[in-house]
Amino acid sequence: MYAWRKSIIYVFTVFLPALMVGISNFYVFPDSSLLATLMLIVTAGVAGVFTYFSGDATVKVRRYCILADVAICAILCVNLGGHWILAREVSAARQGVKERHVEEDRDLQREKAKTEFEIARKNADAVLAKENAKLQNAERRRLANLPIEQRRSVLAAPKVEEQVAATIQPLSLVPIPVTEAKVAVTLKQTPEQVRERWWWFLTALAIAECAASILAGVILAGVWEWDRNHDGIPDHLQKPTGVEWPHQVGK
Repeated sequence: MYAWRKSIIYVFTVFLPALMVGISNFYVFPDSSLLATLMLIVTAGVAGVFTYFSGDATVKVRRYCILADVAICAILCVNLGGHWILAREVSAARQGVKERHVEEDRDLQREKAKTEFEIARKNADAVLAKENAKLQNAERRRLANLPIEQRRSVLAAPKVEEQVAATIQPLSLVPIPVTEAKVAVTLKQTPEQVRERWWWFLTALAIAECAASILAGVILAGVWEWDRNHDGIPDHLQKPTGVEWPHQVGK
């Protein structure tokens, strides 16, 4: 039962956090995910040895295992937190890229509509100028057919048509009110820029985590002392050659 309890604690405190870091590496840094996963396996394996076998070690070695476990898991916690923040920022950057693309499409549609309006306005001005030229030519022909006296009276009379025409401006000269407010655009980072910003920090954490696990495991291999009967005395100091412990008899 004691071993099962330690195994359950190990699963929730070491295995699952290492698995989450591995998943983050796979999605955020796919090119180096294999090497990062192997480094996590080393960390989880060494921590598993410390956790599982420390119960059958001497008090001194057991304390060392606890301290080494705390150091390794502390680095793992920082690594997991960094990956979680990175995943959030990458997700926000991807959403920002999608929103920026949508806004760019809207800008293109607005520019297209503005261009079409300008073309239609210029066409309307051309038609208006053509109609004005026809009216002027017709007026000249009408005046040319009148007698000289009547022509003089017509030329001396106020030209109502010109006054009315002066109040009508071509569409190209009519100012168009601008109702669309200019919104300041805040440049957002792309997912590549976010990864580049976090790459060195997470790489340093991964190296520190794996290096701490390897060094702690090597030191443990040199100082390990068994105390399977839990009497506080190392087994190699009290177990005679060829004699079994009472709890081993009959096994």
